[in-house]
Order: sequence, then structure tokens, then C-alpha cells
Amino acid sequence: KSEAMLTDNKTLSGIKSETERSFLVLWGLIVLISSLIGDTIILIATCKYKVINLHKVIVAIIQYMAISDLLQSIFRVFPVITATIADRWILGEFLCHVQDNFVMLFAGFTMILTCALTAVKLTHLKYPLIARTWSKNRGHVICVALWAFVAVGYTPVLVTKIFYIRDTVYFSYATYECTYLHQSDLAPAWYKVYYPASIAVIHFLSYTILVVSSILILLLAKRVRSRVGGRVRLEGTITVLITVAIQFLSYLPLGLVFVTWMTMGVQHSGQMWRAVTFVLYLNIMANFYIYCITARTFRAFLKIRFLKMLTFLRLSTPTEIKPPVRVRPPDLSRTSGDHVIWSNVIQNHVKRLSKDLQYS
Repeated sequence: KSEAMLTDNKTLSGIKSETERSFLVLWGLIVLISSLIGDTIILIATCKYKVINLHKVIVAIIQYMAISDLLQSIFRVFPVITATIADRWILGEFLCHVQDNFVMLFAGFTMILTCALTAVKLTHLKYPLIARTWSKNRGHVICVALWAFVAVGYTPVLVTKIFYIRDTVYFSYATYECTYLHQSDLAPAWYKVYYPASIAVIHFLSYTILVVSSILILLLAKRVRSRVGGRVRLEGTITVLITVAIQFLSYLPLGLVFVTWMTMGVQHSGQMWRAVTFVLYLNIMANFYIYCITARTFRAFLKIRFLKMLTFLRLSTPTEIKPPVRVRPPDLSRTSGDHVIWSNVIQNHVKRLSKDLQYS
């Protein structure tokens, strides 16, 4: 069974340079650590401390995006790092199935959440009075509904992978990820149409929504800012637009390679497929750094926590105990000015008390 997971194109598509392997492992570790730490901080900051001062629905979407990125870092990035280091798949067939399905499911969920982020921000700018009445529960309802939409759409693919093309799963040396032979003779005829069509439709609609929404957000933000004399805060607008820009930058190279391969028949090398695949990981780790740049309250929260951590480490570090230094009290009689007067008063008062004690 393990042989079925290996491909016969290792000599053609596998990593041949240790420099490339070292770079990919380093990049994967940066993504993994940034996502594990950064997305965890995002969840703690928004759920417990509520430090991101944006619209409540947008904050709810940010939380679900952090959860999706965390799952992708665990079930996608980590297995790829181990496979790149070992130069083969070492996690077993079951995790091979898990990795491929998590990649498809949560990558699509993140993309649709980004569309929801732009749509909510656009509504907030266009109809601010209506958007103010939206609670955080509405944001959770929207995210759960989108998750259900993605799950329902992916169910036919999952069923086909489990019951029809399960035995075609293999490890690809081009991307160092697991995948299936979707055009296998074992797959139903409808699946061979449904799978590529669903991916094409989701990507086309998603990027159309992102482009149109981003343009409208820019126009409305400029109009609102000019109407109120430049006193409106653009923190939420900048956060949303940078998130969309990172989404485009991470998926654009893969889109170009895939389109040229499908339409022109260009045979790209394994190194090219790995490069565009690893660029995708930028979208998994970027949100933490985006909020550090755009959200002032989030930066202040991180600064306070960092200073508290430094204070704790400084107090918990053992220091050398020095013997006490004996300090001689100042001689007030040698001072001048008012200090001389107060010195004489104190000395006379002490003498008087001594005499009283002697005669008592």
C-alpha cells in the first residue's frame, strides 16, 4: 500500500538540490511557526481580550480565518515539511488522505471567508446605520452558513474520493503533497466534470467578488473621507484591502502556471510547481502580520504582553545577593541655611527630653 502512495517521477520532479530543499524547509518552518503562534494570539486577543477594534462581524470572520489557517498549518504545512526533509511521505496512507482533503476544504473556506470580509466591509461603508445594528452573533451565523455551504459543495468530492478513487491516492514529488488521480477510470463520469468545473466556478466567482468589492470599498472610503473632512478612520478598510492583496499575491503564481498548463499544454518542471505551491503558504501566515501593521489596539496589546513577559523574566531571574552597605547618617550640624536651624531645634528638643527623663 505504501508503494501506491509513491510516484514514479521522482527523478523528473523530485528535489535535486540541497539548497532548494533547505530553502523550502526554512520557508515552511517560518510559515508553520508564524501560523501556530500568530493565529493562536489572534484567537486569544479577539475572544478573551477583544482588542481588535473593528466591526463585530468582521472580528468574527477574522476568528474563523485564524481557525482555518491553524488547521492548514497543522494538516498541510507540517506534513509537507516532514516530506521535504525525508524526501518521501512518512506519515502513512491515512494522513495522506487527510492532508489532501484538508487542503481542498479549508483553502476554499478561507477564500470564501475573504469574500465575506469584503462584502461586510462594503455594506458597512454603504449602509453604516444598518451595519451598526449587526451583532457578533450575526457574524458567527454568517461564518457557519459559509462553512456549511463549502461542506455541502465538497461532499460529492469527498464521497468519490472515499468510495471510488481511494486507491489512486499518491504522493507527488512535484509539490510534496498527496493527491488523487481525479481523471482515473475508477471515477464516475459526472465527477470528471463536476470536480474541475466546481473549482473553476468557485475561483472565478470568488475573485470577481474580491475585485469588484475592493474597487467599491476604495471608492466609498474616499467618498466618506471627503464628506467628513478626513476625520474618518481607515483602519478596517486598510485591513480588508491588504488581506485581499495577500490572497491575490499568494494564488496568482499558481493560477498562471495552472492556466498555461491546461490551455497551452506547457509542461512545467517540478521545481516550478513546488515554487508556486509554497508561495500559497503566504496566505496561511499573513493575517497576524497584517493586524500588527493595521490594527493599533492589536499592536498595543502585543506591546503590553511583551513588556509583561520581560518583566516576569527579569523578576524570575536569580540575582546576586550583595551584603548590606552601612550608610552613615548625614551630619546636620554641618549644613547651612534652614538646615542648621532645624538641626539646632532637633538637638535642643532631644536634650530637653533627656533632662525630663532624668528627673522623672
